[in-house]
Amino acid sequence: MSRHHSEGDGRRTYLHLEQDALESLGTASPVAVPRRVLFVCTGNTARSHLAAALWRQVSPIPAASAGTHPADQINPGTIDVATRRELELPIVEPRRVEDVLDPDDLVVTVCDRAHETPKVPGELHWSIPDPVDKGPEAFDTAYAELERRIKALAARFHPDEPPPTRKE
Repeated sequence: MSRHHSEGDGRRTYLHLEQDALESLGTASPVAVPRRVLFVCTGNTARSHLAAALWRQVSPIPAASAGTHPADQINPGTIDVATRRELELPIVEPRRVEDVLDPDDLVVTVCDRAHETPKVPGELHWSIPDPVDKGPEAFDTAYAELERRIKALAARFHPDEPPPTRKE
């Protein structure tokens, strides 16, 4: 287990249990299949876009990304790490949570600030440090942690059940 203070308000402490510890507790059982997974961070420029793209590689369940305070464009470091890892990353404008959120979404916040925003109904929170302005190594670290967590989460859904049809 590890712990760290929030990148948001700095007052909260987040604990992270290692996957091996969780599996030994018997928490790897399947869960209900959501219609879509929505990954949320603050600017919708890095972690949420990477998470949605990684999700699309391992699951037939649709994924989207959004931000609580979206920036103007995806961060160049995000595009760089996706290119180096051969990850298909759609280059789209960052979007606001309110414009994207569907009541049937499984919401995964991937940054502390988004998790600490009252308007984000995050069912899962992954405290992934912000790689923006910290160099390529920080993007590689965020990518690796997101990839690990996404593979573990995707494996929890019943593989024999197709995802529900999404209502438009």
